[in-house]
Amino acid sequence: MGLYISNNCQTVLLRTLSIKFLLKLSIVLSCLLNHEDCLKMNLPSAVAFALILITVCAAHVIHFPVSQALGTNRNPAGVLRQSWKAGLQTMPQSTRPKKQSLPKRSKPSVHLLPRPELPPKGFQRSRNNYFLTNITRDLKLTNFYDKVYYCSIELGTPSQKFNMAIYTNYPAMWVPSVHRTNGYTLPHPDQRYNNAHSATYHAIGKMFTAFHDDRLVGGYWSRDTLSVAGMIVKNQSFGEAVVDPDIFEDTIIDGVLGLRPRDVGEGVGPNVFENMMMQKLLPAPVFSLFLNRFNSDDPDSTLTLGGTNPDYYSGEFVYTPLTEPNRWQFKMEGIRIANLVGVISNTGFQAKLDSGTPFIQGPWQEVDDLHSMLGAKVHQDWPRRYSFDCSEVDSLPDVEFIVNGKMLPLSSKDYVIEEYKDGKLTCYSAIQELLWTKNESPVWVIGSAFMRAYYTKFDLGGCRHDDLRLSDPPSGQSACGGARTRNRRVPADLRADSQSTVPPSPR
Repeated sequence: MGLYISNNCQTVLLRTLSIKFLLKLSIVLSCLLNHEDCLKMNLPSAVAFALILITVCAAHVIHFPVSQALGTNRNPAGVLRQSWKAGLQTMPQSTRPKKQSLPKRSKPSVHLLPRPELPPKGFQRSRNNYFLTNITRDLKLTNFYDKVYYCSIELGTPSQKFNMAIYTNYPAMWVPSVHRTNGYTLPHPDQRYNNAHSATYHAIGKMFTAFHDDRLVGGYWSRDTLSVAGMIVKNQSFGEAVVDPDIFEDTIIDGVLGLRPRDVGEGVGPNVFENMMMQKLLPAPVFSLFLNRFNSDDPDSTLTLGGTNPDYYSGEFVYTPLTEPNRWQFKMEGIRIANLVGVISNTGFQAKLDSGTPFIQGPWQEVDDLHSMLGAKVHQDWPRRYSFDCSEVDSLPDVEFIVNGKMLPLSSKDYVIEEYKDGKLTCYSAIQELLWTKNESPVWVIGSAFMRAYYTKFDLGGCRHDDLRLSDPPSGQSACGGARTRNRRVPADLRADSQSTVPPSPR
């Protein structure tokens, strides 16, 4: 005797069964329906057959060997064609059911799963996620009186908005905490980070400290979701400032967003730009800065993430090596006054770019020598500053910074700051004395006064920060002529790859 049972246990095919046995089966079924013939049946035989029937159905579910046609790749949703086969293989070939009465077995095939669509142009595939590779992100910056440039970000879920100063020489990010303890009043006290209001907040459990202009900022490290430039950066670490001095008093700025690569052991996780790269949100490890002049016809200041924006510069990038990893520090060969003989510091000096500093700062002796050549005087109210006669500013010569044999000129419009005080116009130099401790080597800080004249590209490359790139004025313009106009934007490229080009010859 043999039988086949389908996968739903509803079709029972019986072979080689006697007519007498089938009659007993009908009696059992009639009994179930309270038929009067139930009293006439042979109960022992009927019960035995019923038990056999129940056992076979149960065996189909529990004990029978089952074969399942699976593709090479299993469908996670379970959408696979299945065929179930079970039975006793002792019956003759002639009495077996026809093959078409059984569900067909699916042969192993990758076509059981939907074929994934090819990524569109401009995308690459990394593991199981697609990420953009040809789209840069422009983040609008606001110029606060030529002193600091800030952007808008959102932190937490739901989002809490903050205005963040962009510092290229700072490696982390911090915002004021709702738990801050120091006394001065924020111009907008509602813009303090409250971790209790964020569903994506995670405590790190470590203390946070930082120094800005010799003033301590302290608190604790936290982690949350950051939204900036249309991107969602998950698990971004930042400092919750419980104690912060009046760095941004009388401004609408809340905290700092740093873009400098971290040193070993610095911070508790990747900074914002590093996290963007780790999460594959950008096409390249590059960011660029266009800084406009306050109250001018210049386009909006822009931080371009993932590349450069050709709308803001002309000319080609050239390179010069970095001398200090993670500091955007390089060697300047000197500073000179256009059309004058003599160079400040014949041996050159170290310099680093810092968008968080509005000035160009250097050692006292070199700064004093430079202003003596310009005919400036020490400002009577600010001993560390030098002032000019405002009526003579337009006739002042260019100050040229020598980088890798190239003359990078700043016009008087770039290095002279005009400021009204008590209704009187004051003109003072953006080149100032830098204070440093005895244990530190003097390093020039090249701030936004320089970067407003030069489009600057920061390239993290292969995480080897040993190349800086600066460039000439636009083609067809001389360093002392049209290149000195207010709308001049010359590319300056800081690179971090290890392949530097042959330096161009001096002009």
